[in-house]
Amino acid sequence: MRKYSRQMKKNFYIFLLVTLFSLPSVFSQINLKVGANIGGQVSSLRGMDYETDKNFMVVPTLGVNIEVALKPFVSVITGVNFERWKKKRDVRYYNSYNSSSYESTVTEGHDFFNIPFLIRYKFGNKRSFFVDGGGFVNYFNQGKPNGLMSLFINFEDYNFGLALGTGTTFRLNDYLDLIIQVRNELGLTDVNKYKTMLSGNVKTNTIRLIATFNFDI
Repeated sequence: MRKYSRQMKKNFYIFLLVTLFSLPSVFSQINLKVGANIGGQVSSLRGMDYETDKNFMVVPTLGVNIEVALKPFVSVITGVNFERWKKKRDVRYYNSYNSSSYESTVTEGHDFFNIPFLIRYKFGNKRSFFVDGGGFVNYFNQGKPNGLMSLFINFEDYNFGLALGTGTTFRLNDYLDLIIQVRNELGLTDVNKYKTMLSGNVKTNTIRLIATFNFDI
């Protein structure tokens, strides 16, 4: 299984590279914009069978944005974002010599690649406002334990869901836009890989605040 999982990850990386490098030639005859995403996000889980801390820390997100204009007011949005979900956990240490104990906080990480597939509808003065709707795929890359405990949850390799967002565009010059947006991604598939460790059909929810610098190609 581990060998199969490594091969799947290798194939995924190859697919991403081929897709990104081939897009400029594929879309050379239409209105294409490529940009850089930078922002922050907070994620949480729902559907666990017992009460526990479901929230992750606020963390940065970085990525590549691709926008293909179908009409002056309609675009297709996709890209790839890298994100590391972080979770703080309390650990209690016991001293067997004097029967004392104390608590400490450790942090574990979960690395994802996030791929949105959105339709953007633009409106308002100079079409500077927009709403997004569509879906997303999260590809789980790896978990980073804190060294003292096992991971809070073992994620499935992929999960899917719905994405809705809104924002505004600032035209900085003839070739560069600055886009500010808020997006909510609601997971619809179970991400809980091993239910012996954490019971329940667990789904994700992520809220993002993103700034995108988009360049005309």
